[in-house]
Amino acid sequence: MPLVRQRLADAGLSIAGEFDVSGEPHFQTTGHRSCVVLLVDTPGLLFECIAIDRAAAVFLPVHIVISGDRDSTSIHWADPIAISGLRPPMPAKVPLEDLCARIARALAGLPQAGEVGLLNQHTH
Repeated sequence: MPLVRQRLADAGLSIAGEFDVSGEPHFQTTGHRSCVVLLVDTPGLLFECIAIDRAAAVFLPVHIVISGDRDSTSIHWADPIAISGLRPPMPAKVPLEDLCARIARALAGLPQAGEVGLLNQHTH
């Protein structure tokens, strides 16, 4: 988890919030010991989207789910524009696409299985 946080920070991204869902009944059936959801954006993006067009704020923050145990970690996230099927307001489209590209680059730089410990990365 510290490595994920560092990669996001290095990409100029901030964690606006997070919540631990490890104790949720559904999650306990997956066999993982922990699960945290990070709410990620950039310092000025939310303000920029709201100032340009409030409708763009529905795409923020991006949720990154990190689950695992001592032996493996899985990371899942989704591009909110692609997965929602909604079109963001034109002035906000480029900043939102930039945010998703920065997240993808940050997570792509994480070690893969067999490198540092066993890290399984899944991005969607």
